[in-house]
Amino acid sequence: MHVFIGGAYNGKREYVRNWLIEQHENDVAWYEGVLPKEPKNKTIVISHLEKILQSDEEKDELVLAKKIAKQLQLWEKEHQVIVIATEMGRGIVPLSRHDRILRDACGRLYQELFKSSEHVTRIWYGLSENIK
Repeated sequence: MHVFIGGAYNGKREYVRNWLIEQHENDVAWYEGVLPKEPKNKTIVISHLEKILQSDEEKDELVLAKKIAKQLQLWEKEHQVIVIATEMGRGIVPLSRHDRILRDACGRLYQELFKSSEHVTRIWYGLSENIK
């Protein structure tokens, strides 16, 4: 699995598109805010994880993070899995309770993904930095 992380509107999606072209990868499916039921393509790109977290009925953020991470790890056995993650906190605590819960759930999920990912790349205004 390869996770690309960065702030909103920092060029993550464009960077990944160009990276896939450089890798000569043509069999790609993009999923925004949803997890595929049964991915068919060689490479799957998943973004807007915060929408996936909001739509799930599970209330325990750690359980939910592990559930999503486990599903992505299962797909990794047969597909190249690329995750585009939006950094949501940067040390700022949101005022609304709902936004705090979402930020915490994203943080838990990202921790799980970073642990199991072979590569983690930070994108900052279109520039990349390999973290792992």
